[in-house]
Amino acid sequence: MRIRGGLGKNMFWGGVYGLVLMFTGLPLLAQESAGPKVGVFDGERVLAESEMGEEAVALLSQLQEQRVAELQAQQAEINTISQQALSAAPGTAEAAQLERQMEDRGLQYQRLEQDVQQELGQRQAELVEPITQIVRQIIDTMGREEGYVLIFNVAQSGLVYFDATIEVTEEIIRRVNVVNAGSQ
Repeated sequence: MRIRGGLGKNMFWGGVYGLVLMFTGLPLLAQESAGPKVGVFDGERVLAESEMGEEAVALLSQLQEQRVAELQAQQAEINTISQQALSAAPGTAEAAQLERQMEDRGLQYQRLEQDVQQELGQRQAELVEPITQIVRQIIDTMGREEGYVLIFNVAQSGLVYFDATIEVTEEIIRRVNVVNAGSQ
């Protein structure tokens, strides 16, 4: 059966045109229907695995080891005084003096322990803040350049599941390392 007239040709070319649009427009439709672009990163990994983060963690660990050694030395002194107090005759002036020394050293230890905790917290904030600022700038840039509408930090977001295809941690680590290399 042969189709006559212009209507048959128009239907044929319309069908061909429709197929062409369907196949060439399919990737565009798939991208549009995929929804907004979302990324997820692990801020703790960025800190642990980036060069800047590794340097900050090493400095903080070194300070922590020094301060813990000071605490241990004071604790050893308290233990020594405690042993002397136990061996002193009860009710003697020596026992009372050792008891006062133990109390004084105990208070000094508590103050030092609080100072160490405060110092370590402050130093950690000082070391992490520059990295945090760089990560924020990188995320802003990635969001604009790559069309993300949302980028979550897994540790702070409350996310309990995400598809690994939206993980951007490696890219952020790479960019932090590039920034770090450029600033040295």
